[in-house]
Amino acid sequence: MIKIQLKDKISVVTGGSKGLGREIAKALAAEGSHVIICSRSKGDLLKVCDEIKSTDGKCSYSVLDVTKISDVNNFIDDIIKSHGRIDILINNAGYVTEWKPIERNTPKEFKDCFETNIYSIFYFLKKIIPLMRKQNDGFIVNISSMAGKRSVPNLAAYSASKSGAIGLTQSVAKELKNTNIRCISVCPSGMNTEMREKVFGREDAQKQQDPKLVASIIRDILLKKIGVPNGGDIVIRNNKILSIKEAPEF
Repeated sequence: MIKIQLKDKISVVTGGSKGLGREIAKALAAEGSHVIICSRSKGDLLKVCDEIKSTDGKCSYSVLDVTKISDVNNFIDDIIKSHGRIDILINNAGYVTEWKPIERNTPKEFKDCFETNIYSIFYFLKKIIPLMRKQNDGFIVNISSMAGKRSVPNLAAYSASKSGAIGLTQSVAKELKNTNIRCISVCPSGMNTEMREKVFGREDAQKQQDPKLVASIIRDILLKKIGVPNGGDIVIRNNKILSIKEAPEF
């Protein structure tokens, strides 16, 4: 398999201020990519950018709400004005509800989950795919979850939205079949992140896999050291690759 380089590639990472997004940003920057991260937390974004720049990496950031299409469009327009292209898109921003049965979910909680986990991906794809079509090149990684492959009780909205991310990936990949643009899903099991701690507590979170390792696998996929079929998904569990599957045919 031919390996590629990430040096000077323009990489966008949503939810790049914490958890897996932060580790993806650091991993891609270490390969020479100019990483552009976004989230709603300016302080956390600054910390990540400063850390990357302290090791001579390239990083910039924008504060935005990925559930607002106007924010997303303005963010991408600014990137194109500054850099002229987007080579890699990592749709990582995520939201999870409290651990409780479906009848106790409020409509707002359900809506918030889908707006962050599905609508934000749609907004970014809608804006960036035409740019990548003009380039006839690009790589899109949608971060799903093991919960999207095997739904979790008491996390119905999260499981359903992450399952939707896999379906969205498969559909988009088929639409891009005759281009040089690839789109895949990454489905990690539990990770030691603030999101996991929010739902299950610190003790549980500390027992989960390291997001740095998941980020390193994503980096190796982008470098084509690990092959994932277009539209396919990769499950990462217990700090190792559990499975790589192709998208089903019509």
